Amino acid sequence: MLVLTLAPGLALAAEGQRWSLRDQDDNRWSLRIFAQSDPAYPSGDRLRLSALTPGVAVDHAGPLLISDGTGGAWTLANRSEELVPADGGALPEGSAQFDMADLLPRPSGALPLALTLPLSGEAAAVLMLGPEETGALHAWRDPGAPAQEG
Repeated sequence: MLVLTLAPGLALAAEGQRWSLRDQDDNRWSLRIFAQSDPAYPSGDRLRLSALTPGVAVDHAGPLLISDGTGGAWTLANRSEELVPADGGALPEGSAQFDMADLLPRPSGALPLALTLPLSGEAAAVLMLGPEETGALHAWRDPGAPAQEG
């Protein structure tokens, strides 16, 4: 019985974590953090934001800005090219992916975080992370540490 209770958690750890959020304009987003496993791209941890509201177009070149409201700020490089096969293809209009290597030191698990995602044109989506999402970014494994097998 104990093994059955733990099995879903093990699967979640292997494929990453996912949440649903809303931005300042009430657009819905999916936030996912995971380890990049496609051998065509550099390994490392990624944060992916995908619009669940139709018609939202992200800027595939701009970085993701993260701030904690007390002066802590991080800039994550855009890795949206990893959303399609290495031999090309059109990037999905509503999804962008970012490298978590520069999320050091990890943000506090106690302070709310704001993610500022550049959209096409001059606009930006601002997403406030709740305690669960903030805690997950704080606790996500150290990018310099080897992956843990479980």
